[in-house]
Amino acid sequence: MDKPVLFIIPGACAFGSQVTLEWVNEAYQVGLTTPEIRASSQFKAINPSGKVGALKDGDNVVGENLAILLYLADKYQHKGICPPVGTQERAHVYQWLSYLSSTLHPAFGQVNFPGRFVTPESVDTFRQMALERLIAVLNYVNNSFNSHGLLVTDKPTIVEAQAYGLLRWSNGFHGNPPVVDINDFPQIKAFFELMEKDKAVKNALAIEAGNIDNLNDSQFAGYFLFN
Repeated sequence: MDKPVLFIIPGACAFGSQVTLEWVNEAYQVGLTTPEIRASSQFKAINPSGKVGALKDGDNVVGENLAILLYLADKYQHKGICPPVGTQERAHVYQWLSYLSSTLHPAFGQVNFPGRFVTPESVDTFRQMALERLIAVLNYVNNSFNSHGLLVTDKPTIVEAQAYGLLRWSNGFHGNPPVVDINDFPQIKAFFELMEKDKAVKNALAIEAGNIDNLNDSQFAGYFLFN
């Protein structure tokens, strides 16, 4: 059976799914995409929307990061990456994944890419308003960590994987300067330090960057090769 392939843009929001694949410790590949690849007939045959993240798992193709994370949680429920269905903790997973997708992600997008939303003469005003909104969202997240420094239970779940992948944009997106001072959000800063000790996060960061010579106990099976 073909290994699962996660299609990503390095530095973007599929990172949580990549960390999750590291946690389940089964062989997988990563497809690094460019705008040209995502517009290609080969990729659109996999995901007609031309978007990533996208996961190809045998005959199953799952698009949208929230859906990928929940697909992996269901497939690998015995791996402890998500609380069981029907528990209060599982309900909190749904709540947090929705918040990350519908509130945190767009808040970063409006700050980093204001020209997508308004005309050029309105960019500066819009970006300032967007930054104020982002700070409010980050304050909410910062104040939501539990005594373990996490968002759901006493060990990392798919929520923390996705939260790390998005919150790291606080330190700059694709080489751009930081949009906020992370010292203003001490619990988020502590969360970064906690997650960056996790070998799955270290491996995912290295794979994303193409530095795969020193992976630690990873089942990464190589990069998917596009024609």
